[in-house]
Amino acid sequence: MTNGVGRARNERSAVVEKVIGAIVFGVIFLGTLIWGALPFTFGVALAAVIGSVELFGLFETKGQATATAAVLGITASIAYVFLAHFKPIQSIGYVTVALIFGSFMWYMLVLKHVKPTKAVALTVLAPMLTGLCLSYLVLLRDFAGKTTPARNNGWYLVLYVIVLIWIYDVFAWFVGRKIGRHKMAPTISPNKSWEGTIAGTVGVLACSVLFRQFIQWVTGHSRFSWFSIPVALVIGVLVVILSPLGDLAESLIKRDYGVKDMGKLIPGHGGIMDRFDSTFFTAPAVFYYLFYFVFKFK
Repeated sequence: MTNGVGRARNERSAVVEKVIGAIVFGVIFLGTLIWGALPFTFGVALAAVIGSVELFGLFETKGQATATAAVLGITASIAYVFLAHFKPIQSIGYVTVALIFGSFMWYMLVLKHVKPTKAVALTVLAPMLTGLCLSYLVLLRDFAGKTTPARNNGWYLVLYVIVLIWIYDVFAWFVGRKIGRHKMAPTISPNKSWEGTIAGTVGVLACSVLFRQFIQWVTGHSRFSWFSIPVALVIGVLVVILSPLGDLAESLIKRDYGVKDMGKLIPGHGGIMDRFDSTFFTAPAVFYYLFYFVFKFK
């Protein structure tokens, strides 16, 4: 009986910690997002740097990367984010080529004693997973804010995508915790269930349409005339497919290195990697969907 009460108390404490962590993180994220494009870019760059530090710290535990090489990866993370603001689209190629070339030169000329193949791969992986993937939040905000019918309202679109990701996480976590019986990927992330996935999917698709209506009501229909219900549903489908895949991809790395969380920066949530993992694949997909199929840029 005592053990049951203790477990219930611990669960309540974990939920409270998770909620507080989410509120604090949400306030900071929303504040920089509304403040302006450049402050938001600085905020995303900081998140990319912290995420890179978490990854390189993990790699170093098995001697697969070095602190000096991490400087190269962290620099690339910053470059991805800031060039996404100042040199959109083409910046991806610039930074990627420089990163690959610089990694090979680093291990060829400076760290000759390190086995290069895995070291180069990990040095390239970290900034691409953090800086590159997160830079699409900047691209999405600036792209929506400067070059589309949604100009001057780009932050609405970023917030819309992020809120959908959080809704999926909350619905899937709550329902999976209460009634989840059928595990989705037991060897990678044993806490994820198909019941939670279904709940997250229904919640996201419903909220996607409702939020679309709300955004048009707040900003005026003319500014978001392109934002039809089919567009909202496609974005919702991208979120429900790619958000859990990003989460599972990060879980795959954590399982490989035998850790529960990437860091302890956000109470109840872990590190930056743990908080943004669902965004890694989702933000690029939403950006390219809007870029090619909605606004039809070439």
